[in-house]
This record gives sequence, structure tokens and C-alpha cells, in this order.
Amino acid sequence: MRINEMDSKSRLSTRGFGWFLFGVLCLCFCFGCSKGSKDPDESAAKDEGTVTAVTLTEVTRADISRLLQLSGSIAAVPNLDVKVSSFVPGRIAALKVAEGDKVGAGQLIAQIDDRSFRDQVTQAEAGKAQAEANVESAKLNLARNEDLVQRGIAARKDLEDARTESSVTAAALRQAVAALSIAQLQLARTEVRSPIGGTVVKRFVSGGEQVDGTAATPIVEVASLGEVELLANVPAADLSHLPMGRAVQLTSTAFPGKSFSGRVVAISQAVDPGTNAGLIRIRIPNGKGDLRLGMFLGAQVPVETHLKALVVPPQAIFRDEQGAARVFLVEGDKEKKAKASPVKLGIETLDHAELLDGAKEGDKVILAGGYGLTDGAKVSVEAADKEGKKDAKPDDKKDDKDDKKDDK
Repeated sequence: MRINEMDSKSRLSTRGFGWFLFGVLCLCFCFGCSKGSKDPDESAAKDEGTVTAVTLTEVTRADISRLLQLSGSIAAVPNLDVKVSSFVPGRIAALKVAEGDKVGAGQLIAQIDDRSFRDQVTQAEAGKAQAEANVESAKLNLARNEDLVQRGIAARKDLEDARTESSVTAAALRQAVAALSIAQLQLARTEVRSPIGGTVVKRFVSGGEQVDGTAATPIVEVASLGEVELLANVPAADLSHLPMGRAVQLTSTAFPGKSFSGRVVAISQAVDPGTNAGLIRIRIPNGKGDLRLGMFLGAQVPVETHLKALVVPPQAIFRDEQGAARVFLVEGDKEKKAKASPVKLGIETLDHAELLDGAKEGDKVILAGGYGLTDGAKVSVEAADKEGKKDAKPDDKKDDKDDKKDDK
């Protein structure tokens, strides 16, 4: 009996201790919730008292231009860049030029092995001589038959045969003359000459190689580089901003700090449907030969200019959650606050952003420190140096302390 009583007492004590722990946990949970409910108010009060340090800039007037970025590769002027090929097949017996050589119009570039072509000329000359002999024989035979017919000795058929033979031999002579002319032309074509004056920009074969006498196997490429052209693709909407004769200044990374003058000489009347861009050609004088075929050039061409426009530095433009542009005006004398003003942007460059609406000349707007600001936020204005950086006041105070220590 005692054992049962002891078991029941121990069970009761265990249950009582469990209820006690449950009560303690409930009290702790309620206390934590009541404490947590105060945090938002404290946080809001804290945010309300936050003052953001900012620097200001002024809305001013200036001329601003929208720049069109052009880039492309250098090419030769049309009809002044040719790939020279041989008109006859054969082995290259001698190649007279190499890359970079200057050549004149008609200058010998390569010599094709001409032995077989000389034999063809000899054969054609022999054929011509034979045809000439036949013509002379036919003439004598015709004259003889005409005399015999007049005297009644020869039949009239013999005279007709003589006339036919004379015509046939005359035609054979003309054929032999044409064959000789073709053979001489083919022999002359074994000397490959440049059709234009210029510079050898590329060599495709070497001496001893075989060519087939077609454009598929060029020997060298010759280009006149006194003037070159930049081939650039321009968006269709901007083609009208580049009239014929428009002067353009171009630059290249190969020549830092140097620019090249050019002018628009052709504007394509067709637009690529895939890119919606048209090709323009800008001709550039190249008397010194600095520009080479395939080199890349770029240019910034003003295509739209607004005079005395309202502008601010691009750093003064801030975007809201929807991506709309705005500036922050600073209001108040003692207690300064930021006022968000939506603006309509015009031309944007690396140095300025044009304001079409939302601000007026002379307005003070936030330049630095505006990210994350809300409308009506408290701000403190700090001076900015020429580079737009805030003055380092703590460092100034530190320097004053160091000066006082030195005086002591």
C-alpha cells in the first residue's frame, strides 16, 4: 500500500512541475511579443530623426548635342582595289613583287612560263604563211581560166571552180590571221601586269606555283591608298542627319591623340531589314599612308544640338522604383528637406543631362547622397570640392588638434 501511495505522490509532483514550466514559457512569450511590438515605432522614430548628408549642384543652361557613334573598317576606294589574276593557265616562272611594294599601272608583276605559248605563235605564223601562198596560187589560177574562157579554150565550169577556190583560200587566210592574233595575245598574257598604280597589299601565291588562268586563283592584290574609305552602318533613323559632304572627325586606338578628317561621299538607299541600318561611306585622305585596309576607326558625330538647354550633371538624376527619372530639390532654411520632382529628360551625354520639364534655371538639386532618399527626407548640405567630393571635416579637425599639440 505504501508503495502505491508513493507512486501516486510522485506522479502528482511531476505533473505540477510540468504545469509550472508551461506557465513560465507563456509569460516569456507574452513579454517578448509586447517588446517586439514596440520596435516599429522606435524604428520609425529613429528614421524620422535621420539626417542625410548631401551635396548640391545648380540647374544651368548650356548647349548640348546628341552624338552618333560611328565605327567601321577601312576599305579602298571603289575601282582602286583589284585582285590581279593571270588570264592564261600555267606555272609562275617569276614573281616580281611582294607585300608593301609600290607598283605603277602596267608594271610587270609576274611571268607565266611561256614556252608552249611561243610554240603556238610559231604554228599560227606558219598557218598564215601557208594561207597566203594558197591565196596567191588561187589568184593565178583564176586569171588563167578567165583568159582561156575568153579565147574559148577552157570550159566555163573551170572558171567557176577557180573563182570558188579563190574565195576559199581568201577565207582561210583571214582565219589564219585571226589564229595568229589569238596566239600572240595569249603569249602577251603570260606577262601579268598591274592594271592600276598603288601598293601590293597581299600576295596569294609564290613563284613556281600553278595558276588556272581564272579569277579563282589571284596572284596579288593591289590597292591605291592615297585615299581610303570608312564603311559604317548607321541606324535608319539617323541616316537623314548625315547629308552628303558632311565633315567627320575620326579616331583610332592605333593612333592615340590623333584624328583624321573625312567627309560623307555616299549614303546607301537600301536598309538591311535584319539590323535596320544603312551603309555610309566616308572618304579620308591618306597621303602619309597611316591608314591601312581593315583598320578600325570610330567617330562621334553631332546629329542634334539644343542651344542653351537646361542641364544638370547626370549624377543628379535619380530613378524611382518604376524607373522614372527625378531630381531632388532642397527646400527650407534651417531645417532642409529633399523634395522629389519628376523630370522629363532630353539629350543625355557623359557630362550633362537635359531637363525638358520639372526644374527651372537656378534650382538647387542634390548631386551626391540622393540614393535611397524619400520625398520629404531631412538633409544636411555639405560643401563639395571641384571634383564633386564632400569636404573632409573630420580630417580638418584632426589637423587643428595636431597644430595645437605642436604649439604646446
